[in-house]
Amino acid sequence: MQLPITNYQLSKLKYYFVFCSLLIAHCSLFILSGYAIANPLDLTKPPSSSPQPQLLTQQKLKIGCILPLSGEGADIGQSVLEGIQLAFNSLNIQDENSISTLQLVIKDSAGEINSISLLENLAKDEDVVVIIGPLFSKTVLASAKVVDKYKIPIFSPTATSKNISGISPYIFRNSLTNQMQGNAIADYSINHLNLRKFAVLYQRDAYGIELENAFEEELKSFGGEIIFSEPFDPEQNDFEPQITAIGGIKDSDLRKLTGEGKPKPELQYEAIFIPAHADRVGLILPELVYYNISDIPILGGNGLNSPDLIRIGGKYSEGVIFVDGFFPLSENPIVKEFVDRYRTFFNKWPDIYSANSYDAAMIILEIIKNGAKNREDVKNGLLNLIDYNGVSGITTVQSSGDSEKALYFLTVKHGKIVEIK
Repeated sequence: MQLPITNYQLSKLKYYFVFCSLLIAHCSLFILSGYAIANPLDLTKPPSSSPQPQLLTQQKLKIGCILPLSGEGADIGQSVLEGIQLAFNSLNIQDENSISTLQLVIKDSAGEINSISLLENLAKDEDVVVIIGPLFSKTVLASAKVVDKYKIPIFSPTATSKNISGISPYIFRNSLTNQMQGNAIADYSINHLNLRKFAVLYQRDAYGIELENAFEEELKSFGGEIIFSEPFDPEQNDFEPQITAIGGIKDSDLRKLTGEGKPKPELQYEAIFIPAHADRVGLILPELVYYNISDIPILGGNGLNSPDLIRIGGKYSEGVIFVDGFFPLSENPIVKEFVDRYRTFFNKWPDIYSANSYDAAMIILEIIKNGAKNREDVKNGLLNLIDYNGVSGITTVQSSGDSEKALYFLTVKHGKIVEIK
């Protein structure tokens, strides 16, 4: 006797068939290691339904990708590739009546050792109208001469160096920069939290220094003020010198003051900004309380968006506020749909690299769909991009080639990282 199929079994079958269909589509769309793949898309309006001869011929356009799929940074390159793949799969499902053929040409830069030569080879092909990548800031900076020579736009989803801004009219990026984070947290502190005076404990490396500088610059434009600014080494474990320098005090010294009838010294600031990574901040938070600095807002950048913050900082991480360019648990319907499809397709959670590259690819595909037929069209399409609603935030491209984004504001609540509504 055959037993009836249960709801659970039906659910499992449903996801099995969805996964298989997406896998088949995925395999048919992408061939790696430098080969081009053809993908018919609806890049123009469908021809008139009136009976007349079809005189249009297919136009071949190519999108190049230069990614480190082996060597240094291969894990980032893989995330970026998956975001691009999902974008192409999305458009292929939605648009079936194309009169153009679009090809995706993927090149492995092997840790970006070969990026410049690969860039020049792609640029010599006039059918290549834009290139996604390179990924690393130093390589993007070195790309300026090539892209200027061949007048080909490149769109990096990851490069963060402030030196890239405005370096070439053909260099664009859809990445979360330290400048963007510093500006956002300063604006939020002043205009939403009504804070004016700050202490800063910053990590003495490129990340911490750039974030501290951006925060301070934006803060001053709003009339804010930094009272103390103390650096610490990235490998430091004991932060007594920095914490006492901003007003921290030991219990023994505090008891001595109160025994003499003196009050506890008041802090000269209203919040502490800590541009550093989660493992260091997780150590700093309980030490602040040990030195009697408590009940004060703690702010940070995307380096805090890590389980390490809660794992190391424990209960002291509650209420810490920080920003990031992507939050996979967001209630935003666009983000939820992206995360669901990504997890079905790749069986893992997306990260900011896959989110940024998904948006970068979708932006380019929309520009081509709206009629771009050459490099100058794509460049102008990027320069005219305003308020693109993507999974990595609402994005506007500036004349410098940088993206201006509405970031995600996050905090720790009941031991979990959540989005601030």
